[in-house]
Amino acid sequence: MTEANRFQTSPALLVDLGKTKTAAAVSRSAVSRRDLPSAAGAPGLSTPGGLAAATAAIVAVRPADPIAAVTVGAAGALAAPERSAELAAALPSATGATHSAVTSDAITAHLGALGGAPGVVLIAGTGAAAVAVTRNGAVHVCDGAGPEQGDRGSGGWLGRAALDLMSDGQAQVGVRAVVLDVLGPDWPALAARTDAAAAAERGRLVPGLARAWAAGDAQAEQLFQQAADQLAGTVREAIGYDDADQVALIGGLSGLGRRFLDLLAAKVPDVKWIRPAGDALDGAALLLTRQDLPHESVVCRSAA
Repeated sequence: MTEANRFQTSPALLVDLGKTKTAAAVSRSAVSRRDLPSAAGAPGLSTPGGLAAATAAIVAVRPADPIAAVTVGAAGALAAPERSAELAAALPSATGATHSAVTSDAITAHLGALGGAPGVVLIAGTGAAAVAVTRNGAVHVCDGAGPEQGDRGSGGWLGRAALDLMSDGQAQVGVRAVVLDVLGPDWPALAARTDAAAAAERGRLVPGLARAWAAGDAQAEQLFQQAADQLAGTVREAIGYDDADQVALIGGLSGLGRRFLDLLAAKVPDVKWIRPAGDALDGAALLLTRQDLPHESVVCRSAA
């Protein structure tokens, strides 16, 4: 039995390790997956103490039953490849697995969305980044620079744009009502914050803004138009690396539905916008059995 076939029949731990949440599942085959309760995330492999925090977060979601392998998509892995290798080396002893694979959470998201194929995936949630993986294995991440320097068009960006309107006294009835309903009279405190957690708090405004847009609020519509402009620029940059002809949208903003996808498609009309084939845990599952994908150049593997 080959190693790939063994991992298709032995339990493996799949982990999507984000900065705010850790999602995990146990996989026993290419088509069988049991999701586990989510847990707290880790600040990112590139941060001080990031390796220890990542290891602890993964151990926290490990099931009681023995596992043969663990595959992880971790925030910060692309920025700190040496720590990715160290995490891969540490996981067999930390989890009891015989094999491990570690890459970026953006890469497992890409793997899941396109089923392992090269191309472009736009990840638009609290933050925003477009990931291009070329046919020859080159990986390019466009934007994803964080709430203060980038993440243009993201949920955090939208929330900040709404708060800027409030701060400037330009918010009209609909946007103002959303801000006050979600954040209350203390909204100026959030508007003044610059920490990373503030972006997630600002992102809480997005559902209300989307409802206002759907109800015909012109200012809310303008905010989403501006967000789509920003995201479209990021996508066009990513497409330039590989002449991709299709793009998948994933992340929280994908939940806005057809209306928002149509906005993006109108701004980047020369590609086909497709539904993602799967999620980041599906991408982690692919790493169990495939080492021939173009993403392999940014995957760190280890064995006990």
